Amino acid sequence: MAMVAIAIQTAENQRRERQMQLLAVRNQIRGTEHLLDSLPAEFQTVELKRLLISYLRSLWHSASKLDRSTGHQQALQKLDERDKEPFSPPAFPKDQITLFHDRNTAQRNRALIRETAQLINSLKQQSAINTQTCQVQLQQLKNAYVRCNCDLLLQDAQQALSDRGAQVAVHKFRSAQKQLQRLNTKHELDTQVFNLNQLLEQLNEQVNQQRNEKSLHEKPEATSW
Repeated sequence: MAMVAIAIQTAENQRRERQMQLLAVRNQIRGTEHLLDSLPAEFQTVELKRLLISYLRSLWHSASKLDRSTGHQQALQKLDERDKEPFSPPAFPKDQITLFHDRNTAQRNRALIRETAQLINSLKQQSAINTQTCQVQLQQLKNAYVRCNCDLLLQDAQQALSDRGAQVAVHKFRSAQKQLQRLNTKHELDTQVFNLNQLLEQLNEQVNQQRNEKSLHEKPEATSW
């Protein structure tokens, strides 16, 4: 009886361990699917997309070993279809200076970039990707992170322009301009940089005009004898 009880307990412990492992794998699947679905197309590349899909395939294979009823074949088929979908990053809007329309979107996407970078570092530690691939992807994500920061800075500048005028806002716009120019080594940000340059030209004219008007008002009148 004791041997039977031990065997039953051992089987129960193994079942619980498999359930815990399966739960962990499913959480990883959900997290990776979230990144693949939610990361803005502007920050995705063919290589990053394939890396995430490849990782998802390995996770579904692991899930199928723990539980054959996980529907992994259907999931793998969907991944294959997604891998074949054509991909090209969207063009930057011609009449905008920011990539996103509001701060919440920029902050949310910046957090997604951070999560993606953490995942890639984790895969490197597991030797799931090579060092060169890791470095390339991390550099691209770093650039994307800076672009989100630039968006936030530009939105602050737009708010300052609305509240306090060109003279206060122009410094924030210039700071974002310098950061974007440093990122634009491959001319992928030409449209955004061009739009921002045009705005800065207009603001500089306003600031200079305000200074000239102020100088005229402050100029002392000539003394007549």
